[in-house]
Amino acid sequence: MQARVARQQARGLCTTLATRSSADTPRTNELDIVMLAPKLRRAVFKQAGAGATREQIRISIEHLKAQGIYGKQGEPVAISDFEPPALLGDSIEEHFRNLGELAAQPYLRMAEEFARADDSSFPQMPEAAQWRMQSGWTRYADGGASRVRVPA
Repeated sequence: MQARVARQQARGLCTTLATRSSADTPRTNELDIVMLAPKLRRAVFKQAGAGATREQIRISIEHLKAQGIYGKQGEPVAISDFEPPALLGDSIEEHFRNLGELAAQPYLRMAEEFARADDSSFPQMPEAAQWRMQSGWTRYADGGASRVRVPA
């Protein structure tokens, strides 16, 4: 594997990441790392990349060696080329940011409403002398305190 990479680098074949693919084998780059399937790749990377430079490949090899995985054969990967859903943005980064914002929106809205609330709408804090030092839940309301099984 290392000899193959060295030969490719020596021949200057560092201008494209895609070196081989077929219907039965996943597409790999010059370091034998499995790449995304074509449909998924087109969805994630809307523009075709320029390929790796010699310097980028050298840095990649350094990182792989530092992790102790350079030249090791990975587990076989099943080819799953499927039509992914449309991205929620112009890039994968925007997609996940927008997805996170959508998921967080109800909670953000509630937090903003709580922050704007008038202090008079909150229950009054009990005086220190009213605190009950007991296990379980205690409800403080209307100037008194009562034990409750669960908060309501």
